[in-house]
Amino acid sequence: MLKKFVWWFICFGLSYLVSDVFHWTDQGNAFLWIFLGSSVLLIIGLIVVLLIGGIATRSATLMTSISFLVIIVMAVVTAITLFATWGATKLFNVEFYVAFQIMTFGQCLCPDVKKKNDDD
Repeated sequence: MLKKFVWWFICFGLSYLVSDVFHWTDQGNAFLWIFLGSSVLLIIGLIVVLLIGGIATRSATLMTSISFLVIIVMAVVTAITLFATWGATKLFNVEFYVAFQIMTFGQCLCPDVKKKNDDD
């Protein structure tokens, strides 16, 4: 959960840097593109690693299928976040960029699900 907060605040800080120092765009728009861009780059990186690993081992293993599922889950979560943000802007009188920042911050509050062993 701490990694999520750190990454969210890095994106938030970079969006203010883009907005206030470089004056390229407003803060909300910059946050949206930085956050989505980092997610897309992570998904592309995982696909490249998956392809290189598959070519190197020349076999389909359990790890490749798990990696493929991780890529699909990341893409679906990103799509659901965008759809939920759009829905929130239709239900409430709030700007899309602000709603996206709130949604992604709220995702940081959700703990990572980890299986606990009975031995611990």
